Amino acid sequence: MLKPGYTNLDPDWLAPLRERIATVTPEATVWIEVDSAGYLALSKIVIPAGLRRQGVGSRVMRLLVAEADRQAITMVLTPTREFGSGLHRLRGFYRRFGFSMNGGRIKDYTTAHAMIRRPVTTHTRHA
Repeated sequence: MLKPGYTNLDPDWLAPLRERIATVTPEATVWIEVDSAGYLALSKIVIPAGLRRQGVGSRVMRLLVAEADRQAITMVLTPTREFGSGLHRLRGFYRRFGFSMNGGRIKDYTTAHAMIRRPVTTHTRHA
């Protein structure tokens, strides 16, 4: 039987990533999935108000981008004000992890998400 939130379509590496995030940052609520375009989508990340600005969100993001790079998979997300953070601050936070706005000449039309991060591989790091 599958755990809630898991599907038969999940790649083998996704469940261990979810478990690693839950172990390293049990105070965070994180919803991730591989979407229909094959991208790692961060649907929700919630850090309790009393624990914000203490590095919890950064620990989650480091785990996510490291795995995305290992899997050579694009990440997508859409920041919202839903949990009390300003959009400007959230966009800046995600930019620190390599995300950029999904728009203009570089828009990826396979996703409706507002921000995108292409995987960083050993080859692209030295380019």
